[in-house]
Amino acid sequence: MASIQPAGSSAPSSNINSPILPPSGTPFFNGPLSDTNTRSSPAPASNASAQTDGPRSKRNKRDSRKKREAKGLDQEIVPAKKKATAVQNTALPSSDLNILRPLLLAEPRPSDLLPPQPRQLNLVSRKTSEVIGQSWSFYEVVDKLTNKNGFRYSYAIADTGFPHIKYRQTDVRPYNARFSFEDSPAAILFNEDALAVTTNGPWHTARANVCAREGTFYYEARIISGVLSDPQTVPANGKSCLPSRGHVRLGFARREADLDVNVGVDCYGYGIRDVNGEVVNRMRCEYFFPKGESIREGDVIGMLITLPPLSLHKRIVEGTYDPAADGHAPTSGLELSMATNVIRDRIPFHYKSDFCWQQSNVFPTKQLRDYAFNLKETPTFGPPSPMNTEDASLRTLPGSSITIFKNGIKMGTPFKELYAFLPPASRLANGTNNLGLGERENADDGMIGYYPAVSCYGGGAVECRFEGPWWIGPPQAENGEPIRGIGERFNEQIVEDVVADIVDEVEAMLVWGGVDGDVVGNAQMDGTGTGAVGGSEVLKGGVGAAYESAVSAVSAGPGTAPSTVENSVGNVGFPDVGTGHSTFEDAASVGVVDTPNTEEPAARPENITLGHDVEMS
Repeated sequence: MASIQPAGSSAPSSNINSPILPPSGTPFFNGPLSDTNTRSSPAPASNASAQTDGPRSKRNKRDSRKKREAKGLDQEIVPAKKKATAVQNTALPSSDLNILRPLLLAEPRPSDLLPPQPRQLNLVSRKTSEVIGQSWSFYEVVDKLTNKNGFRYSYAIADTGFPHIKYRQTDVRPYNARFSFEDSPAAILFNEDALAVTTNGPWHTARANVCAREGTFYYEARIISGVLSDPQTVPANGKSCLPSRGHVRLGFARREADLDVNVGVDCYGYGIRDVNGEVVNRMRCEYFFPKGESIREGDVIGMLITLPPLSLHKRIVEGTYDPAADGHAPTSGLELSMATNVIRDRIPFHYKSDFCWQQSNVFPTKQLRDYAFNLKETPTFGPPSPMNTEDASLRTLPGSSITIFKNGIKMGTPFKELYAFLPPASRLANGTNNLGLGERENADDGMIGYYPAVSCYGGGAVECRFEGPWWIGPPQAENGEPIRGIGERFNEQIVEDVVADIVDEVEAMLVWGGVDGDVVGNAQMDGTGTGAVGGSEVLKGGVGAAYESAVSAVSAGPGTAPSTVENSVGNVGFPDVGTGHSTFEDAASVGVVDTPNTEEPAARPENITLGHDVEMS
């Protein structure tokens, strides 16, 4: 094709960066063409001059501020160190605490007057032991409450004999000493009477529903599935391998112990392994059985625990223990100990068709947690002893021990000087309750102690007996006193719960009874006014202050409204209990089959007006 460009004109540049001039020859921009070509801009003159001046000098790198402060070069800019201030511990002793104000609950449902429903069980597996010649069926518990996340759960039942707290403590079937449904992970399987446990997965631990706080107690455990009795030694890496159908560990554990591991992995549990009979505490295994001896299927292991009286225990955790004066104190535990102020900060709630309590659980302390994972034999906070001044959780109980028996033969006492557990050695996880930081973390709910604990792994199974009839039976004590089965604590705990419920009801009636807004009777919450309860002093002093306030008002004369005192406090008694109400005699004579918690709705007494104090006879 012929070019249409006129003759004599120059051809356009092939460079894409070249500007296209208009036909008149006038550029689009007034400036030079180099200003419009950004891609072909010349290098700055400074760079050219720098290249001719010689090699570039090396830049001196300046140290960071942290390095200068460490070398002491910048003393003038070093911030002043903050003055260390100790954290104010506002926790009150357990003896100084009183009941929290009961929640304003609706009237109990008709179903609340009935005992909790038995737990639903689904069959999972069946185990047969050729050594024992017996079979067991194991079930999983459906929709059970599990103690975790810093909370502990128990069951409640409505009782018309408790008009202020409205509910009292109860339990679910079976009504005997057994493994606790709530104090075990979901992977633990139970038999029908909850005396045998197993798991098909990794290590899990189940605790019993009874605990030892003082005295000497015994229980037996029989291996259902574990290391086989006829070992066929197979060399593997120079070690003998014992054929097994799972593994187990037996011992005692506190409520702080983790249930998703085996007993003895921390400072809160003492256990023994089935392989080689090694004892375990704070993740350390030590040889205990003779060489070549293990705990095999069909063996009966007896566990005996001895704890000093609570009176001595209390002096240790409070720091008033004197070895010279208290070193020869009796440790039998049969003598009457001082009364314990049982504080149960519980929140009631409905769970399906049952009524339950939720309360704070104890949690591991930093000192014992660090001691368990510390490779040094001597911890940073000093060795555990009754006189440890760093923390109460590091104090031990003189005279306490755990003795192990195998098939009726005493193997020895591997554990002595057990850790103390009374508050403040044990602390509640949620001890605030909107009453000040940690104010109630030292509360003792009466169930802090050492529990029988069993750990299972990979199909291992154990059956326990916490009271007679025994397979072998406990030995005779050195002082001739009979050794009690830890299952006897079940009836004792029922009596303790009944007493604690009555104390809570009386204290709620005297301190919080007739509360309307901020007025307790005629006594204002700020301490002003004249009333039967006595104002804020009673709220701080508890039931004792209520009685003192009432007595002082009566003895002062007619000027202090004695009629109000007589009507509110002077006629205080105990109400007539219905046919289904559990008395002290009923609670103390509870059998293994019967339950003190089953009751029919008691008829309401006549001539009683709701919302007013009842004159009791």
